[in-house]
Order: sequence, then C-alpha cells, then structure tokens
Amino acid sequence: MDAAVPAGDQTIWLDASSFLSSVCNELSVGELVHGENFRLFEAMSALEIMDPKMDAGMATTGFKTFEEAIESGAAPIELTIPQLVDVFDHILACEATWQNGHALAQTVFSCLYLLNVDRTAPNALLHAFCKTTRASCSMIRTAIALADIHEEEDFITMAYGLPVEGEGDSRCLALLNTVEEVVARQLRGCKGGLSTKKKSLEDAEPLQDDPALEEGYCHAILCRLRFRKALYHILTYMDKPQGRGLEMARKHILVALSELQNIRSSSAFLSFGQAPDSVVESKERGSTASGRVAIGFDECVNRRLLAPTPPRSISILSWEDTLAYFEKLLQDLDRICSLPMTLGLEEILQFVMDYQKLKPDLFARARLQLLLLHDGKLLGRDPLAIALVKVFNVPQSVMANDHQTQAFTTQAARVTKQLLKIMCTNTAWQRRKLGRILQDWGNLLQQSKVTRDVSIEGSQLGDEVIQTENMLTAWVAEQTCWVVRQFLMLGFQLDLYSLSEFCMVYWYLDHVLLSALHYKLAKESQTTPAIDSPDSVKKKGKKKKGSAALKQPKTPKDGKFMYSVHLLQCYSDLCKGFIWMLTALTRDRKLLHRETIFNTEQERFFQRFDLLHKLMIPAPMSYFHYKDSTSQMHISVKELYQLSYDHFMAVQQHLQELGASAAKASELSAVSRTQLALEVKQMEQVSLRNRVALQIVHQVGPGDNLRVSFEFSQHPCFPVAVVKKS
Repeated sequence: MDAAVPAGDQTIWLDASSFLSSVCNELSVGELVHGENFRLFEAMSALEIMDPKMDAGMATTGFKTFEEAIESGAAPIELTIPQLVDVFDHILACEATWQNGHALAQTVFSCLYLLNVDRTAPNALLHAFCKTTRASCSMIRTAIALADIHEEEDFITMAYGLPVEGEGDSRCLALLNTVEEVVARQLRGCKGGLSTKKKSLEDAEPLQDDPALEEGYCHAILCRLRFRKALYHILTYMDKPQGRGLEMARKHILVALSELQNIRSSSAFLSFGQAPDSVVESKERGSTASGRVAIGFDECVNRRLLAPTPPRSISILSWEDTLAYFEKLLQDLDRICSLPMTLGLEEILQFVMDYQKLKPDLFARARLQLLLLHDGKLLGRDPLAIALVKVFNVPQSVMANDHQTQAFTTQAARVTKQLLKIMCTNTAWQRRKLGRILQDWGNLLQQSKVTRDVSIEGSQLGDEVIQTENMLTAWVAEQTCWVVRQFLMLGFQLDLYSLSEFCMVYWYLDHVLLSALHYKLAKESQTTPAIDSPDSVKKKGKKKKGSAALKQPKTPKDGKFMYSVHLLQCYSDLCKGFIWMLTALTRDRKLLHRETIFNTEQERFFQRFDLLHKLMIPAPMSYFHYKDSTSQMHISVKELYQLSYDHFMAVQQHLQELGASAAKASELSAVSRTQLALEVKQMEQVSLRNRVALQIVHQVGPGDNLRVSFEFSQHPCFPVAVVKKS
C-alpha cells in the first residue's frame, strides 16, 4: 500500500512489507516475529502467510474465480472426442480421490464443467455424463452422512456451497440413455458391412473425422457411459429399504465390472500414437487412459471456499489406482448384496466381522450399515428388541409379565445397535469405540444379574423366569468377551503393542478366549453360567501351566462342537503357544527387548488392561496373576519350548475339526465361509512355521548365537518367528 488506509475509529492499516523484508535477513531457522502476548497456544492455530498449504487467500497460479476461468477459455464446450474421453477419465479419478477422504472442492468440483452443468447442454455427451456424475456424488454423500461412521480423515461431507444437487438431476438417466443409444448405433454401424456403414452415416453423424479410429472411440465413449449408468443404477437400487433392490443392484454390479474391464482394455487404443516416454509416465502418475492432461479442471478455482481451514495438498489418484479402486468398491458392494435377508442377529454380527477383514472402503461400509439398521430396525424388518427376543428364545409368558426382562431387552437392543454401528467404522475408530462401550456391556451384565435376583418367585412363571435370566446372563457374558477379544486383537492390526508386551497381551487374550468358550458352551447347553468373582479368580489363578482362571471346558459326550467353538480353541492354543515361546526365548536370551526408561512392565500391564479391570466378565486379572502364571522357574527352557510346540500342534487338530464343523454350518454366509477358509489357512501357516522355528532353536548348540524376531506375514494378529544368526 502506498498510504495508510483508514479502517475505522482509531484504527489504521499500515504497509509492513519493508519491515518484514528487513527482518527476514536476520531471522534464523525456526525463529518467529511475534508480539508479547503471542504464546504457544496461539502458535498452534496460527497460519503461515504466503505458504500455499496454509494461506488460503494467497495469490496462486490458477484462476481466482469460475467466471475468470470460463472467460479465459479454460473449459470449452466444443471438445474433440479424445478430449472428451480425457475429461470423463479425470472425473472418475477425481471421484475416487474424493471418496478416499479429500474435499469435493479440490477433487470432483475442480471440474469446471460440473460447477455449471447447464452450460454443457450444447454438448449432449458431456452434459449427460456430468449430470449423472453430480447425481451419483449427491447420493454417495447422503449415504455416508446418514450412516455417520466416518471421521474427518475418512470423508468430508461439507459441500462448501458447491452445487452438489441440481434441478433435473433425477432425469439424468434419460439423458444418458439417449446419448448411449446414439453412440451404440454408431458403433454397430462401424462393426457392420459397407451397406450398414453407409446407413449408419446417414442416420448419425460420426463422432470424429477419421473413419479408421471411429470404432475405437465409439467403444471408449460407450463403455464409459455404460459404466456411469451402471453406477447410478447400483446406488439407486441399494437405497431401497429392506434389501428389496439388492438383486437388481447385483446385476448392475456385474455390468459395471464388465464395463470397467472394457475401459481398461481401451487404454491401449487411447494411448496409441503418444510418445513412449509420456505413456510410461502416464501409467505411473497420470489420471487418464491416454496419458494426456484433461482440460477443464482447476483445483484453485474453489480455493477460497475451503476457508477457514488451510487447503490440503492432494494428489489425484493415477488411472491405474482409479480403476483398482472402483473394482474393489464394486466387489465390496457385491458382497453386501449377497447378504441373505433371512439371517439372524448372531449370523449378521459374524458377517460384519468377516466383512471388515476384507478392509472395505468407507462408502461400502456406510451402505452395509444403512442396510443393517434401516430406520433403526434390523435389516429394516424387525426392531432390535424383537430380534434379541428371538436370540434369547424367551417365552411369551415371561416377556408379557416380567418387567425386568422387558427392560433388559430394551437396554440390550440399544447396546447391540451401538455395536453394529461401531463394527462398520474404520479399524482405528472401531477400537476406540469398543473401548468406550465396554462399560455399557458391563452394566448390562449387572442388570441381567439384578433381573435374576428379583425374578418372580413362588409363581408358575418362576422357573421360566429363572431359566430365561440364566440364558440372558450367558448371552451378555459371551458378547462381552467377544467385544474384549476384538478390542485386544485390533491392537495387533494397528501395531499398538511392542514386542515386550506380546506375552502379556496373549496371556490376557487367552484368558478372554477361555471365558468366551465357557459361556458359549453354557449358553448352548442352557445351563447356568458360573460367574467368578475377583476373589475366586485369585484362588484359581495359581496354576502351574495355565494362563487363565477358567478351566478348559470339557468336550460334550456327543463330541459335537460348533465351528465358533473350534475357532475359539484354535485361538486359545495359539495364544498359549506364543506365551510359552516368548517366555522361553526371553529366558534363553534369544529375544531382545528394548528396555524402556519411562515405565515398568507392571505399569505397562496396568495401562493396557486397566479398562478391562472394570468388567465383571471376563474376570479381572492382575499383573501378579500374569507373573505367577508365566514365571514357571521350576520348568526348564527346553520344557517350555516343548510346551509351546505341543500347543502349536494342538492347533492343527482343532483346525481339522473347525473345517469339518464349518462344512456342516448352514448358517454361514458366503462371505463368512470364504473368510473362515482363509483364516484356517493363515492359522495353519502360523502354527507350522512357528513349529519349524522352535525345532531350529531347540536343536541349536551352546556356541551358536541366534536371534529371534517376529513378523505378521501370515496372520494379522499372530506372528511368525524368524530365526537368524546374530
């Protein structure tokens, strides 16, 4: 500024450019010019002026406004067919980038054509594609917002005033069908004989001037239009309540996957004639099949819409990553559409857990959550309370007369709804949320005990009420153990545990698994579960070779186990194998732990499991229980190696039983059956490779120096020992 600019009463603005220029030469790295009242708190929320990543108002190389971009000719309506294909491809890349957690303003609506779709009306192909894209993005954004299972890092629902919804978008399918028919007729004419071609040329104008390239460009345009159309149909049918549109959605998913392969195969034709270097570069970083930069895009035009937050530095997904994203998304949606609508609550919980192992993207998880809890009802059919009554198998006479059972069922429905919603979140958020609802499950267990204590006595309903409350207690105990198990196992997937904590985590996890097995069998046999108090746990905790307070349940006389029981036994034996393996390696000085100066082992134990000590089930276990169970100084190192080897061998036997019982389990969905088969293979590899490692360590001579490390190469929660010479 050349002169002072008045800004109000007793306030003026002064040009500080010369002052800042002189100070810059004297400041060292990390120094800051600030006032006396500028403290660390203000520094954390300060913006660095003239930094493109921080200062949303700085001048940039792009256009400042949409009008300025249009006046400069950055988004012409008259496009050649190669340019139009590039625009379609880059829009798909921007859409995939947006669904991966970036803002609409910097991704999809960096397309100048989408900022004013009505302006594209003279170009029928571009107009139909842009309208359908905008309608699809609106449905995706609405679904994710309704599911409410995302964090800011997952997805940004804010539209920043962008035209996400437009008038007439509901008629986009009619526009798309019209242009699709025109291009399809042109393609049929190109593939036909000479007479057919002449007739086609009379009926429709060619897309471009070169007859030799007409068929290839018709195919490229047509497969992109059909892919866009199939995506719109999928979103529409999956939005129907109670799964009424899942069958049709699945048919369109097959169409979309087929057209996606056609889009992939068109890349060779579209990149033909480009320089070899540019094609290689495009496959690595470009966002179009041809490798060219699409026109009509500028991420800076919406820059000021992102205020007051600094704009994120983003990179649009490459063309190969875009195709891979949509392919995985369609496969994940297809698995949701394959969900049988007749499944009960327990089978649905198993399906959600197995589905999460596939690491689906946010939109797929949002669609699953909306399907499971449509209008607060399970699969949109029955309220969760009614679904739980079916699980509990509560007699109608008890539900009609026992108010405590009714209150318990209502509370259980609320907690179960929370659990279903949490299971659809990302892994990190899922673990945090599971930790928060642990106390709710603990309170529910106490409520089930109170219900049993105040049940009707001396009446003809007394026996039924007592039996019902025993079943409720067993169910809550089993579900609480399941939540705790998931909470602990997710810690391995998130890499939260250090090597020095593996032994204590597997020890506590084994205790949880045995508790779950105990209550699972109690529920199936309809017997009264024994709930241990902390005092009884202390008495049971002193065992020579056990790692938990509860004893291993006895095999029923008929020898029949459910597949879930065998799975728990496999997990338990794996945990025991690692407990004694880690104990032996530590005593044998073949496993190096990094000593921490900030806390002791006892403090780390408390930090990891303090949250679980507030629960009645699984019975809380202290650090002294852990040390008493794992010290075993009277057992030699070789005996510990053998003990670990025996447990890994026991896994093999349980895996065979698991496979046999799973084959007979008709309640398993296709997704659960596939994931269970994968789980069996993974545990088999973990058991086998760790047995080999134990044999190597066991046979080593006294002069050989070996070091053992662990890597999660076969299973996300159970590592494989790697033996190397030091």
